[in-house]
Amino acid sequence: MRHWVRAEVIMAILFAGLAPGHAWAEAKVIGSVSTSELSGSAPGGKSTLDVKNIVPDPYGTTSEDQWALGGLVFYERSDEACYIGTLRTSLNGRHTAETTSNNITRSPCTDKIVHDKQTIRFDKADHVVQAIQVCTTDKKKKDDKIKGAEIWAVRVGPNGTLYEASLSEKFRRPNCERWHNKVSCPSNQIAIGIETTWGDGGFAGMRLRCKAVAEK
Repeated sequence: MRHWVRAEVIMAILFAGLAPGHAWAEAKVIGSVSTSELSGSAPGGKSTLDVKNIVPDPYGTTSEDQWALGGLVFYERSDEACYIGTLRTSLNGRHTAETTSNNITRSPCTDKIVHDKQTIRFDKADHVVQAIQVCTTDKKKKDDKIKGAEIWAVRVGPNGTLYEASLSEKFRRPNCERWHNKVSCPSNQIAIGIETTWGDGGFAGMRLRCKAVAEK
């Protein structure tokens, strides 16, 4: 009898471990890309990067329309804000935010060693970026550079429903003098990429590239 009781307890523990602890969102992004307002300054140059353009999912479980922006990575070289990488999150819950898979690099930094890595990300796979705010040195526009940033999350629920999430992540380097406006994706949209602006001092501003969400 004791052996049967012990076996039942063991099986219960095993099944508890296999049971899903989270109801992953079954959603995809749809429609054309829209952009948020700019947070920061716009000295002249700009580049865009969408997470769907990252190296394909090696497991073949996630299509292009199921990726969203889960975080950002910032690097400096000799006080220059010269590299911004994107972290992606799978809306079907198979992967949380990954290592940097793609980035925008200013030409003066190409093939140069960078340092002072700063990462802001959401570790929950159903939380994606919906708003951003950057901090700059507040110098003349052409020399202004990003020295900090904060991102805010929205939670993607079943059937693509979006819910408010009181979750944000930020970093701040020395000489972060001015926090610019917080900017957001349009209502009922999430971030799927970024647009960065730059001048002589490096990256100086950011916009979010956004899409609507629907049932997968």
